[in-house]
Formats: sequence, structure tokens, C-alpha cells
Amino acid sequence: SSSAKTVKIGIVGGRSGAQFYWHEHPHCKVTAVCDIRQDRLDHLKNTYHCDVGYKNFKDLIADKNVDAVGIFTPAPLHVYMGVEAMKTGKHVISAVPACSDEEEGVELLKTVKKTGMIYMMAETSYYHREIISCRKWAAEKRFGQIIYSEAEYHHDGLIALMFEDNGLPSWRHGFPPMHYPTHCTGMIV
Repeated sequence: SSSAKTVKIGIVGGRSGAQFYWHEHPHCKVTAVCDIRQDRLDHLKNTYHCDVGYKNFKDLIADKNVDAVGIFTPAPLHVYMGVEAMKTGKHVISAVPACSDEEEGVELLKTVKKTGMIYMMAETSYYHREIISCRKWAAEKRFGQIIYSEAEYHHDGLIALMFEDNGLPSWRHGFPPMHYPTHCTGMIV
């Protein structure tokens, strides 16, 4: 509605964090961005038409002009950054995977319950048009009884993401495949 509050969001991570459309929603404004690399920080600023940029994550979550934080950093940082952001009263959306093990998942859940903040994992497959249609048709019982389902997801450039720009392995290199199945299984779930 026209009376809805505008959510002021800070985006962390200038690689995949620049791929969203927060700035195009009428009730969302990117008020701060963050990346440790100047080129990625500049990319975020240009993408979201945002003048406030931080190289230190703690400075972004201390910003009183940020209501929520989008975390699009390497997976090993998701829980730490999500927990720290929620402790400062910020809602959180993070890239996949949400956590790397059960202990991290428990920490994330405990922080949500303790702070009352909202956490969302950005499993983008859920929002693909064809998945939305299938969900609608399933609710309408147009499929009958579902006894088998398949999904396929191709991540363009995934091999390139296995390595950093300097040639060193990224967090994805050697990561057990079933610890990061979210896009392909998210469609079926």
C-alpha cells in the first residue's frame, strides 16, 4: 500500500550482492553498501545509486540508516555476519547456504529467537516463474498425486567461481556438493 514503510537495506558483498533489484521496489531503498575491495564497493554504489559505502562490515551494521542487511559474501561468513547484524537490530537476508553445519544452524536460529529479527535465506529458485506456476498448480490439485519429481539447475560460471580473481581457490572449491544443493533441490521442496 502507499502507506507501507520503506525498508532501508544495506548490501554486503559486491560480487553477487549487485545482482538484485532492491532499488527498484517502491518500498525499499539501498542506503549503504559494503565490500572490502574498492572495485566491488564502487560496483555496488553504481548499481544501487548509493553514496554510502563501507569497507568494514561492522561499520555498516552500526549505521542507524539501515533496517535490514543483505549478506552476499562467501558462505563461511554468512552465520557470523547474520548473527552480528541481528544483534544490532537489523533484519537479515543471506545468500545460500545459510550455514555450513548443524551448530551454525542452531546459532542462527537461537539468534532469531533471542533478537526477534527476521532472517531469510535467499533461495532464489523459489521465485522462478515456472516454480511459482508449479506451486500454484499443485495447490489447485492440477497434478493429481505427485509420486516423482525432478529439477535441474545450471549455475553459469560456477567453475570460474571455484577460484578467486588471484587464482587461489574460493570457499566453493572442495565444498561437499550436498552441503550446497539449495538451488536444485529448492525447486522440488
